[in-house]
Amino acid sequence: MQANSNSTVIPIEQTELETWFERDRAHVELRNTQTDAAILEFWDEDVSQLVEDGFLNPRDWHGSLYEYAAYLGVLPGTEAGAL
Repeated sequence: MQANSNSTVIPIEQTELETWFERDRAHVELRNTQTDAAILEFWDEDVSQLVEDGFLNPRDWHGSLYEYAAYLGVLPGTEAGAL
């Protein structure tokens, strides 16, 4: 889902980060706290590749994943009056 240019995307405060790391497994997910829907989700090699490419920062998973979602244009828009 791509937010149209007339809407305002949800702020980072309305998102949450879920991570899971175990041995050779990795998972990072950005979720919309208003709907509990996944915005972006990456597993294993994709996580490693995004870190290597500089899109994800292990010191700021939440902020960097939010910025990557904004870059891709996949952040949902806010509902009127939701802010």
